[in-house]
Amino acid sequence: MSNSPPFDALTPALAANRHSAVIYADSEGRIGFWNAGAEVLFGHSAADVAGQRVDLVVPGEHRDKHWAGFGRAIGSPWRGSEGWGPVEAVRKDGRRVELEVFLTPVQERDEIAVGVLAIFRPPR
Repeated sequence: MSNSPPFDALTPALAANRHSAVIYADSEGRIGFWNAGAEVLFGHSAADVAGQRVDLVVPGEHRDKHWAGFGRAIGSPWRGSEGWGPVEAVRKDGRRVELEVFLTPVQERDEIAVGVLAIFRPPR
């Protein structure tokens, strides 16, 4: 993979990407990574959301379902999304937006999910 960026360049490259929103939530659902694409799609700055719960982009009527799924994933050997799926999100200004999301676990050596990395994009 000679054309691949070195891993130490991966985080800055993901942080600067404005075409896809990349968000990391820890085991408590708190935001630990929020890239430029998330700022564009959701309207919140990375500084404003750091440490907040990720449900700030989840419409109120979907939060119980969101947290139930999140709770099943954390602490389990969950393998992530099978593919891109539709999701409705809420922007800082309260507007709803239809997106596609792909979820993948962040795992420790025992393959138990300790966080979730979500990638969002506008529908194709």
